[in-house]
Amino acid sequence: MKKIFFFFIIICAVQFIYIFQFRSNFNYEIIKNPFDVDSGISYSVSPEIIESRTILKNQKVLDFNLSDIIKKDDYLYQRAIEFNYPIKVDNSSAFVLFLKKEVVPDSCKIIESGEYLTFARC
Repeated sequence: MKKIFFFFIIICAVQFIYIFQFRSNFNYEIIKNPFDVDSGISYSVSPEIIESRTILKNQKVLDFNLSDIIKKDDYLYQRAIEFNYPIKVDNSSAFVLFLKKEVVPDSCKIIESGEYLTFARC
């Protein structure tokens, strides 16, 4: 009877380890350096959003606008606003972020181009 109970405990422990490790999508990289400024951002937001912050900080702008395609994508629009705070989204701003696959209008001058985004002054 003790052997069956011990076997049951081992099976339960293995199941808990399996659930915690593989099914919960938990990643130890997130908590390795919890006090770093950018700890775990690659697991939280898409690469487009991370690149938007990099571009906006490099250009030292105070406000920016987003292209119509980004505005229609609820995820990208919300994350761009939240992740780039305190740099604000202003619909009348001359600085516009476009997705790389978008065609930048001729009236806009491309300032910086990254892997996922293009930053232009319109």
